[in-house]
Amino acid sequence: MTIELSQSSPSAVGSDHGTAPGAACMTVYHDGSCPLCQREISLIQSLTSGQQVVFSDVSQIPPDARVATDLTAADAMRRFHVRRADGSLVSGAAAFIEMWSMSPRLRLLAKLGRVPFAVRMLDAVYVAFLRVRPPLSAALTRYDRWRADRKIR
Repeated sequence: MTIELSQSSPSAVGSDHGTAPGAACMTVYHDGSCPLCQREISLIQSLTSGQQVVFSDVSQIPPDARVATDLTAADAMRRFHVRRADGSLVSGAAAFIEMWSMSPRLRLLAKLGRVPFAVRMLDAVYVAFLRVRPPLSAALTRYDRWRADRKIR
């Protein structure tokens, strides 16, 4: 399980992440083309409003392009990544825990997730989820279309 990916300074393409006053404390790289991901990011955005978090949709970036010096769009699409304020990049369960820590409502969940065995267990669940994400995403897309069709009629 690789969680810590680098300690490099942040340089995300198309993000506001930097060191100036008021700069982002965290950059969240997410798949904006995934309806499951869209829903989760929307929820997290509402729970972290007022926090210095940049949400970077990497779904429209060519796979071989870099979204940061140490992260390609393809890698960002394969696994969830978060850039901490110190510039380190984390992925998988550790990235979710970092993101949860930015919300007062989710901080307890983040604290529980930092327990050593919990991180490993959450990462195993996340890896399993990644295997079923494509069919779940497709089913959710079909459901969204069905609901939209019902509203039109």
